[in-house]
Amino acid sequence: MRVSIYEVGPRDGLQSLKHVVPTEERRALIQLLYDAGLTEVEEVSFVHPKRLPQMAGAEEVFSGRGSALVLNARGFERARAAGVERINVVISPCESFCLNNMGRRHHELMLMYRQFLNGYPKDKVRVYVSMAFGSPDSGSFERRHLRLMTRDARMLGDTVVFADTVGCATHHDVFMAAEEAEEAGMQAALHLHHRGDESRPISLVRAALLAGIKQFDTSIGGLGGCPFAEGSGANLSTETLVRHLDAWGFEHGIDKRGLEAARRLAHGLKFPAPDVVETHC
Repeated sequence: MRVSIYEVGPRDGLQSLKHVVPTEERRALIQLLYDAGLTEVEEVSFVHPKRLPQMAGAEEVFSGRGSALVLNARGFERARAAGVERINVVISPCESFCLNNMGRRHHELMLMYRQFLNGYPKDKVRVYVSMAFGSPDSGSFERRHLRLMTRDARMLGDTVVFADTVGCATHHDVFMAAEEAEEAGMQAALHLHHRGDESRPISLVRAALLAGIKQFDTSIGGLGGCPFAEGSGANLSTETLVRHLDAWGFEHGIDKRGLEAARRLAHGLKFPAPDVVETHC
């Protein structure tokens, strides 16, 4: 069986850094990821640079091949003008997350998305459900919340991405999410975070595979974590998932040597060399 890996390092990964990565280095990372055989890469986010300086210059970074995150109509317009076809949007059952991250409540987000995505092909839209399984502010969510989020996602796109934003999902949660996506007639994907121990998200990947989910978000070098969600930790690293898929006998189409080249560059972007200060005696 073939498993699809959806790379989010250039967007979800780099946006969590404290420093801004130059455009040329962001483009180089994206190219290395494609060279390694990845076919799905979330490259940029079209957000206001004052809100997220790390994602500034999205038009110059976008390669013309991947997808982009948009959070409002202006971002959608910018993305389309830059030639982006595959769009990602975010909803959440956690109202405080919606307000902090997107500046609107859930019902307001849905109204806005439905307006600017009206008539846009659903097979070009991927819908993240952030805090899908629980939130520090709202607590854990019941199955009815997953059902409501999945039904709302179906109005916008054909793929629903259940994001374990703060690393609280259980195997039972993953099975419920897979069932809700199947009942809604949507493709399901999983986006996993952790706080230093990747064995936990890997165990959730195994549960998801048993439940029929075949697409997983990862980030090269484990870059990332949501800057608007305290305690979100890091993303599951692409190289860790590839290593486990190999051990389990799943196909993925990724070249490990190429992936290592991308990982080395990602490590350098995360820990850039300090500026050299010349001194004169």
